[in-house]
Amino acid sequence: MANEFNEQNSNGEVTQYNTYTPEPNEKKLHTPSLVLMVIGAVFSLLLPLAAYICCPISLIMSIVKRKEYKTKYAIVINIIALVVALANSTLAVLIENGTITLPM
Repeated sequence: MANEFNEQNSNGEVTQYNTYTPEPNEKKLHTPSLVLMVIGAVFSLLLPLAAYICCPISLIMSIVKRKEYKTKYAIVINIIALVVALANSTLAVLIENGTITLPM
């Protein structure tokens, strides 16, 4: 909500000020879950073990704090990162067992 007010100094000049006050029900981002979300999303392709540790913790924190903070994006990206990490691990096992062969 923007508040506007004018102020007149001793020279008779009028200065206009605009201030922004956040709405009382405006939610902030939950930083700890976002940090773990980014770590899990980055490592879901590189090192899935790190994603298996970070993403569930961040997902649980995001679900618990969703009424107090904006955590919608963290929940969605954590689920996507877990699926990508699972696919990465599954493909690695299938390639290692010889079920899938890579053309050379």
